[in-house]
Amino acid sequence: MKNVVLITGASGNLAKSLGKKISKDYTVRYLTTNKLLAINSGYYYWDIEKEYIDKDSLIGCNHIIHLAGNSILNKWTKKNKKIIYDSRIKSANMIFDKCKSLNVKIETFISASAIGIYDEYSSLNNNETSLNGKGWLSEMTCDWEIAANKFKLLGSRVVQMRISLIFSNNSGFLKSNLQSMKYGIGLVLGNSKRKIHWIHIDDLVRFIEESIKDKNYSGPYNIASDETMSQINLIKLIKKKLFPNSIIIKIPIYFVKLILGERSKIIYTDINISVNKLKEQGFNCNYNNFNKVLEEVRD
Repeated sequence: MKNVVLITGASGNLAKSLGKKISKDYTVRYLTTNKLLAINSGYYYWDIEKEYIDKDSLIGCNHIIHLAGNSILNKWTKKNKKIIYDSRIKSANMIFDKCKSLNVKIETFISASAIGIYDEYSSLNNNETSLNGKGWLSEMTCDWEIAANKFKLLGSRVVQMRISLIFSNNSGFLKSNLQSMKYGIGLVLGNSKRKIHWIHIDDLVRFIEESIKDKNYSGPYNIASDETMSQINLIKLIKKKLFPNSIIIKIPIYFVKLILGERSKIIYTDINISVNKLKEQGFNCNYNNFNKVLEEVRD
């Protein structure tokens, strides 16, 4: 009988990509906040605000991949901050409490996290033992990992993925920049030299798959490729390889702050991270060069 893997954040691109990749070897279930989606086989409804979760999603479950999280790009109002926070932390606590009440023994709990846990202007090469940063984003990410660690009380092996910027042709940063430059404009927001740590979605999916199978994976990992690029060099490379007629426009940071307010911290953070633990684990990215990513876009 196949092991059962429960994935939260069912509508997200990462959850869909992961489910498709592992469905041959595992019975995949999804938790969704979409009632219409929950009528499909393998999908189960939960309501974080009302603290409701379909218990059938957890009965017989072996592994949980917690990817749920309201978009961090949504306006940081007091109300939205609570939604963003609860979708990550409260949701993890709900799953833990339900597993405990049902006496469900989860073998592996793998949770999304973020490199935003580190200080936003740190010049240090942050590894997984580095001190956490200050501010709402860092504090939320810290709470996110604390919620995941509660599963150790159930005897679970816990893995936290401190994810860098995810590159995918189908969503997120890369898709939006490709579309913008296709129509002739490449935008550089704020500090053009700020470092961009990134991970291709296929490598991230493969990391999760290996984390399920290999019991030596444990604790937090900085998830990023070996290659780090400045924002300006990344945009220039897209222009050179794909859209030579596009125009690069630099948007000053004060204008970014005016438009985005507190959210602009996402744009102007400049963090150094180490991926030594990832490599020491024996995991090597297939996408370690942005040129390879763009070659596949061209194809």
